[in-house]
Amino acid sequence: MYRTSIGKCLVFFSRPKYVVTQCNNFKLTQVFGDNFIEQIKLRQNLRCLYVTHNNTFKMASPVSGKKKGEKPQLRVVRVREKKTQYGSDKWPTVSLQIIGSGTKDSTASVMIIAGTNRMIFNCGEGMQRLLLENGIKSMSKFQHLFFTRLTWDNVGGTIGMAIGLKAMGVPKVCLHGPPQLEQFTQAFQRIVKHENLYVETRPYTDGDIDIEAGVITPVPLFASAGTKIEGTSDAASSESSSSSASSDDSEPEMGQDATDKRKVRSDKPSGPSKKRRRVATPNLTVAYVCKLHSKPGKLLMNKIKEFGVRPHGPHLTDLKKGIPHTTEDGRVVKPEDVLGPSEPAIYFIVLECPSEDYIEAVTTNEVFSRHHAGNDSDTAKIVFHISPQEVIDNSSYQEWMKKFGPSTEHVVLNRSNKSPIHFGAHRLQTKLNLLHQGIFPQVLTASTEKDKTCAPTDQGDDSFRLQQGETFMLYHLRPDLGWTREHVPSDNVKEYLKEVEELPQEFHSSLEDLKNSLEILPSSHGDIDNKYPELLFTGTGSAVPMRDRNVTGILLNVSETQSLLLDCGDGTYGQLYRFYGSKHVDDVIAKLQCIFVSHIHLDHHSGLIQIVLEWNRIMDERGESDRKLIIVGPTSLKPWLAMYDAECEPLRFRRSIKFIDLRALSYFENDVVRNSPSPHVKSLLELLGLTQFDTVPVRHCFNSHAVVLTHRSGWKLAYSGDCMPSHKLVQVGQNADVLIHEATLEDGMNEEAFEKRHSMISEAIDVGNRMNAKFTLLTHFSQRYMRIPYFKSEVKGQVGITYDNMRVSFSELPILPKFLPVLNHLFADKISDMMKQRHKKEEREYLENLAKLAEKSS
Repeated sequence: MYRTSIGKCLVFFSRPKYVVTQCNNFKLTQVFGDNFIEQIKLRQNLRCLYVTHNNTFKMASPVSGKKKGEKPQLRVVRVREKKTQYGSDKWPTVSLQIIGSGTKDSTASVMIIAGTNRMIFNCGEGMQRLLLENGIKSMSKFQHLFFTRLTWDNVGGTIGMAIGLKAMGVPKVCLHGPPQLEQFTQAFQRIVKHENLYVETRPYTDGDIDIEAGVITPVPLFASAGTKIEGTSDAASSESSSSSASSDDSEPEMGQDATDKRKVRSDKPSGPSKKRRRVATPNLTVAYVCKLHSKPGKLLMNKIKEFGVRPHGPHLTDLKKGIPHTTEDGRVVKPEDVLGPSEPAIYFIVLECPSEDYIEAVTTNEVFSRHHAGNDSDTAKIVFHISPQEVIDNSSYQEWMKKFGPSTEHVVLNRSNKSPIHFGAHRLQTKLNLLHQGIFPQVLTASTEKDKTCAPTDQGDDSFRLQQGETFMLYHLRPDLGWTREHVPSDNVKEYLKEVEELPQEFHSSLEDLKNSLEILPSSHGDIDNKYPELLFTGTGSAVPMRDRNVTGILLNVSETQSLLLDCGDGTYGQLYRFYGSKHVDDVIAKLQCIFVSHIHLDHHSGLIQIVLEWNRIMDERGESDRKLIIVGPTSLKPWLAMYDAECEPLRFRRSIKFIDLRALSYFENDVVRNSPSPHVKSLLELLGLTQFDTVPVRHCFNSHAVVLTHRSGWKLAYSGDCMPSHKLVQVGQNADVLIHEATLEDGMNEEAFEKRHSMISEAIDVGNRMNAKFTLLTHFSQRYMRIPYFKSEVKGQVGITYDNMRVSFSELPILPKFLPVLNHLFADKISDMMKQRHKKEEREYLENLAKLAEKSS
């Protein structure tokens, strides 16, 4: 191994014996020749250049010139700034795409695709996962998010999007919409302080928003006078007002005494606190009228020659911009002299009319009337209606739609749609279903669940065109090519099964062996005595939602009438909705008694608000509004929920939710075993039929806890949350029937595991062994392991891996290890790719270690 430094280039020469020594250019020339040195000098921007024994080059990453930890400016940002500077991005190709069709598991959302820019109208839960499924792997082109109304359906995915954009290097994110967005950002900043997000809010009162391709005009719409604030009663409104004033200042956390409270809030100034008076959120929705700039005609070269204009140069761009040009002989040439016919401005509207109380505001609005038929080229091309079916069917509303004329497309985004989503996950579930139909049941989609409320795709009459939106439908506005459904996925189970048929014979043999071994083990899903307790995994991935694995969520069905959630990541409700279907999901939510949140990281609680909203709705419909939902979570979660309830959307926080701090249920008190049970645990134990509900502090982020549950019937469950291996968890969970432990990283990634305070696969299994757990379930995999985690060695013992939509009772756990050989054959190509990546990483680490040795020796 020869090493030398040439400028910024560090060069290693790999010889068969790998001898590390110093070498000057003269010696290099003797070994490799003069031409070799010239080739090196051409690569001065390289950090490292590895040369194998046969003199072939292997190049590493270039020197960025940035400080450690500082991200270089994104290429898309540089391109955008350059185009803006030279005015070349004023007339890009523009398309509109439906991201969410308005169903209960994919809230209404529309995306503008304009050159290097992407903008979204409404960003509900599951947005990142939908974008990934649509083939958008990098979200760095997003900078502006527009909101029609401040409800969780519209803003639920915003926090995750903002964090993701920051991680990619996007300098800032701008939120446009109702004035309450400011309170929303202040509220969520409390739970993502560690992210240091730069989010700018611009209320509709700031006026028009200029984008490179055009102008977006916000149009405020208020409900008719005398209408109550939506979603509240007089009592609830009063309750939220008091919640805002007292959530931080007057009431200690449940399970936290006054002294403890003073310690937590010691950074607050002393003296009398001023109670905040909540200003009632007006019944406001913001519509958007979007205008694309008119596009000048093409330059006519015959006219250019006729008027004596030079055929090349920046003056041609000036003419296209509408700036006259003076020729060398003093002749003034106007743009219309040398340009063909221009393309007029294009208008489209995004409108949310949430109830019939808003119809009058919509139908009498002067801004919309300017884009009705008969207004020359100002007629709207498309109107997106984010409105319930009763509004769409309203005669006054339909008369208003007819005023746009037959040339305008009206697209409905509401819960009457039947557009299915997440076909990547459905494809995976179809294949896993071959292993065990009970543990991996088919997920309900539009093709398997017929909803009688679904409206027909095409509606309206000859006077106006109305159709239901579908996820990923795309309309080409410029050039005007109309609708395309090429991105709309199709649900084709036969195609998924055909992929399986084409797998090597090893897979089919192992599958046959599995089925033969399972014939003597009947499923427990039809047997009530053996069905419970039952686990349903709504998410088994970490950090961000991906196509095949959602973020963390586990539904523990204790009995037919009792259940609790262990963590509640983004899209948890949508996962439950797709698994149980519209007919049964309300029953599942209704029997929910408790939600356990292990720590404050977003991937473990960003689905919480949607669950609470649905739970409140169901309780009201069933006349059980006096019931309380228990939330056990970190202290910092409570002010976030209270602020959202007070400033954004009513959650009935003080009336419907009983919040218990994680530390109040801790098995340990000041690092010793608690002498007496917490006074707050009694009602929780009674609701779930438990004898113990013990939280255990673990090493991850501040106030992270695992949990150990013991049922009166004798079973015991331990759940790690996110953590490094914990001796305390081993102690409290001794002899557990099942340990659910995070296994974020593969073995060998010690530094990353230590830095991020996660567990590797072998560490999670070791915790189960030391705990003497009867079975260990691995979950919370890094999203690099979408199909199957990478096992460095053979997994032995009672260990199983989890997948989204996997439903397993405790009595079925011994079956899971039998799946591993089949899974290895099913995902053999993915395992091969991971092994290649592993080998590349090992080679890179080896060379880096040699570099360190060489530098020390020099």
